[in-house]
Amino acid sequence: LFSSLILLQSCFEIIETVFLKTDGSGNFQLVLNLSKSRTKLNSISKMKMVNGHEVPSKEEIRSKITDIEKTAAKTPGISNVKTTVDFDNYIASISCNFTQVTRLNDVVKNVYAKENSKEKPPEKIYGYSAGSKTFNRHNLFSFKHEYTKLSNADKEIFATANYTAIFKFEAGVTAVSNKDTKIAPSKKATMLKLNALDIATEKKSIENKITLTN
Repeated sequence: LFSSLILLQSCFEIIETVFLKTDGSGNFQLVLNLSKSRTKLNSISKMKMVNGHEVPSKEEIRSKITDIEKTAAKTPGISNVKTTVDFDNYIASISCNFTQVTRLNDVVKNVYAKENSKEKPPEKIYGYSAGSKTFNRHNLFSFKHEYTKLSNADKEIFATANYTAIFKFEAGVTAVSNKDTKIAPSKKATMLKLNALDIATEKKSIENKITLTN
């Protein structure tokens, strides 16, 4: 995803949404929204190279998303996998249901292993303990080293980009570890919205431990 955003050379927003039931099952959705840059992207899509990067065709992007969907669908405990790509507004998404949070981790590992065969896949992105009533969003990725090697033109896309994590629950939320997190008035959801530049330079973290009611 990091590499793809560099290639697209545009302002973006990543929205990660998880709905977690008390039994550990739930629904996941990831949305990549570049609609604010659609005019620029329409121009870029007609080019072969931008700032030294080869511009992927719409067919190549569709093919990549289809490959991700197939990999996710083959993961045990994962069902109802759906992907969308809207080239009018430049919005792409993937969603699925999971029987356990660990199965969601398996999806990430399987996709990562296929797309980055030379790199070790992350072991744990999410954690859930029914006993202690805690949900964890881990951060095992580090882009700081890669970010420092980018050209100034490539770095610019992170300045106005955002990452948003929305976690919804059947149980109520009693506490969060990440101080930038907002808890909904209903106590059934949290939202963490951060600037992508702060994440890339590790000034801010997406890690969070959310404690739920018994």
